[in-house]
Amino acid sequence: MAGERRRNCKELLAREFKRLFFIVLYLWVLLTVFQLHRAIILASHGISFSYQQGLIFALVNALVLGKFMAVAEALHAGERWQGKPLLYSVLFKSAVFSGILLGCHVLEKVLVAAWHSTSLGRAFEVLSLVEVLLLGFMVFVVLIPFFAARELIRVLGKERMKSLFFGGASTAHINEA
Repeated sequence: MAGERRRNCKELLAREFKRLFFIVLYLWVLLTVFQLHRAIILASHGISFSYQQGLIFALVNALVLGKFMAVAEALHAGERWQGKPLLYSVLFKSAVFSGILLGCHVLEKVLVAAWHSTSLGRAFEVLSLVEVLLLGFMVFVVLIPFFAARELIRVLGKERMKSLFFGGASTAHINEA
């Protein structure tokens, strides 16, 4: 009995680690692309940029934001439209999770500004409404492929998705349909 519980616990831990790994990997790639874009813009203005710091920053942010996403998923955030057409489910999850990640960003900016200044009111002055809305829109758009893939895996199954993307035994059935 205890051995079976330990095995189930290990399987659950491995499954959750794998889920967190892919969330963090997606976010890291995304944030790395944003950092590279920042480097290009800064270079065009003659401002130096540390690629190493940018990549580390992207990784740390991906780890933190990935954990927030994993916790939100564990709390079933964004599952309200689960039984609806995939388009609605994907867009709803993208909106919910972009709100969560945007909230993390705003909280980070406020905490950093509050750390460096004495007034919490002054910390909110650092945030621009336009910046927050544009960032929220960008995050919403870049989360769409992530949740589209997740929803397709949920509906079609892992093996069918693997065969669709990488070929395999069931590819012939897909090509005939």
